[in-house]
Amino acid sequence: MSESNPPPLLPLDYATPPTPAPRHRVIFWIVATLAAVGVVALAISCLLPTLVVDRDVSPRVKSAANLRSIGQAILMYCNDNNGDYPDSFATVLTNEDITSGVFVNPSSNDSPAPGPTTRDYIKQLNPGSGYCSYIYMGRGLNAKTVSPDTIVAREVLLHPTDGANMLFGDGHVEYLTPAETAAIIAKATTGPFPVTMPSP
Repeated sequence: MSESNPPPLLPLDYATPPTPAPRHRVIFWIVATLAAVGVVALAISCLLPTLVVDRDVSPRVKSAANLRSIGQAILMYCNDNNGDYPDSFATVLTNEDITSGVFVNPSSNDSPAPGPTTRDYIKQLNPGSGYCSYIYMGRGLNAKTVSPDTIVAREVLLHPTDGANMLFGDGHVEYLTPAETAAIIAKATTGPFPVTMPSP
């Protein structure tokens, strides 16, 4: 068929116009589309955790978090007491919003101190008691004498050749190697005080 002879146009039938899709069909397709989107979103949310690397936190990381919580409570105590550090963990527990559970290293066999009141388990909060996995090294210190390198608390060693998490004067926590840990323990025994991070 040539361009000069186009196909004839069909006449419009005004008597029977095309009928639009029923309203219930439109609603059905909207609901079906939303449901499909919801199913896909649900599938992604269910599968996402399996795609993420294992979220279990190691005991060392949990212990470091405990020391950070202890450090925050110590700094709050200092703010309320003219910069003076508490004389013991028991003083921290007595005066600050902290629980006995943070004084337990999850790698140890220790457990949170029992007792119906704070006074009951404060008496048991000593290294070696089975209720405290950390050693306090801040007794007698003041915010003016503490530097970011000052060691305020450390983990009780589970084995003599282990490294340990250490709480520093500015509130941060570091895991030190066995050699660094041994040097810290030696300084804590012989001085000088306060004990600071050994120079490399």
